[in-house]
Amino acid sequence: MIFGGAGLLAALAYLVNLRHAVDFDLDEVMYAVAAQNVARHGSISWSAEPTAVHPPLHFLLLGGWSILTGTAEAPVLDAVFAARVLGALVSVATVLMSGLLSRLYRRSDLVLGAVLGLVVVDGFLLRFGRTALIEPTAVLTGLVVVYLGLRLRWAPGSRYVPLVGAVSGIALLVKEPLLFTVLVPVLAAALEQDWQFLRRAAAAVLVGFGVWAVFPLWAVLGGAGGWWLAEHRTNLDRLAGFLQLSGMNRPGVSSTGILGSTFATYLSGYLIFVFGVAGLLRLLWTSGVLRRRAARSRPASLLAFAVLSFGFLGYCVLFGQANEQLTAYSAVPAVLIGVLGWHTPPRVVIAALLLTGVVAWCLNVPLARDDATLRMGTHLTNSAACEPVNATGDAWRWIPVLPRNRVESQPDGPAALASGTHLFLLSRKDSAMRYGVSSPELDTWVRGHGVRIREFPSRRYQTIELWSAPGPVPARTAPCGNPAAVVAPNASAGLFLGLLGGALALVAVGGIAAGGAPSRRSVLSQIRTGMGRPR
Repeated sequence: MIFGGAGLLAALAYLVNLRHAVDFDLDEVMYAVAAQNVARHGSISWSAEPTAVHPPLHFLLLGGWSILTGTAEAPVLDAVFAARVLGALVSVATVLMSGLLSRLYRRSDLVLGAVLGLVVVDGFLLRFGRTALIEPTAVLTGLVVVYLGLRLRWAPGSRYVPLVGAVSGIALLVKEPLLFTVLVPVLAAALEQDWQFLRRAAAAVLVGFGVWAVFPLWAVLGGAGGWWLAEHRTNLDRLAGFLQLSGMNRPGVSSTGILGSTFATYLSGYLIFVFGVAGLLRLLWTSGVLRRRAARSRPASLLAFAVLSFGFLGYCVLFGQANEQLTAYSAVPAVLIGVLGWHTPPRVVIAALLLTGVVAWCLNVPLARDDATLRMGTHLTNSAACEPVNATGDAWRWIPVLPRNRVESQPDGPAALASGTHLFLLSRKDSAMRYGVSSPELDTWVRGHGVRIREFPSRRYQTIELWSAPGPVPARTAPCGNPAAVVAPNASAGLFLGLLGGALALVAVGGIAAGGAPSRRSVLSQIRTGMGRPR
């Protein structure tokens, strides 16, 4: 009954999100292109090189979804919106998975209802749950890892290691920052001071790395090993904070300005984080961990989940690539530790958080218009078809709504004029955040030299404005529109799936060899009763 009600509320919220929160991100366009390349050409790519900045599994999922929904050959924007439906479905599953995990920690209807309700109204999950991004899939996969790690806590190593290891590897092939979730059982074992379990958990992590190794092997076999290494070196530099290309720590970007511009959207999420930190501090004390006592299995798992998630997020905020996407990974741990960190969940606080989440969502989604990109695209197509346009942010985001305009990405106003581009798209948020080619300098130049033609309000981008700057008009030599998306010839989806299938088969054979061939019934029994001796 509680699960059904929460699932229905979540489905309703995400349905409204899909209908009202229409503006989209650059990454959504790139991922939709990758999905169509997978479906049409069997290539995991959105450019001339294989997709290496993220693992392939989510793009394979999107490719299959585009075939199922009939958007593989459709315009890119149709593929984006179809992928958003998948993200919403996965997000509803995340709500239910959060409830299942809370049941493992404590069997209480009050706890279950509080966890499900807070996950439904969390601002970060509501925002990313209606997108075509990786985050919904990654959050759900991470929860499955933690759930199995606790559910199989007392299972023999021959069952625990291959099952948890295989799922951990799959999680890493969805999004590599899930490493901090994969390590939850290891830290939990250390908090329990159970060294036998620590060995099992560490072995499962090694198996997970073995499954993940399919990713670099696939790149090497496709002749893109150097590209893969360069992309991952950049990723590590960004996570560590050595290279700031996006987020609140980027030079020239105001951290307080970012928080201010997103405060209304993520208000419930910010408050839930405060609630979660309070629950974490209390559980650290009551569990005995701060007094160097061994924690019981369930508090240890919950503490490990929260400590690793908050630790990763805290480092990103202070030093690394602090952005909205990475924040979403800590949303569910914040809910769980906030509710479960107390002997009796604080009902008044939870009720206030639920009310805040509902009100913030109503103000930001159903009662706010968020389709400025589509409206501006329609205006330009109808009034200035074939005219080159300098994009705000990145050209990729605008190409789907400007099929007849040549979309340029000039960071310099005079250079754009010299190339024959007189129309400029501006967004105050893009300029402040320095997204793509946007910057305060370009924004100031356009406003000082041009005339505003049209403006549309946007919850996502604050405003989308069209400006025209006078200058010489050279003869048009380039055709209308933009070049088609490029397909990498060495990014075989079939090769990756074959390697992944082989890796999982090896894990299964290893598990059978270690513990004898189990029947299907015995495997299901281990999953159902794996905790054996709950503590």
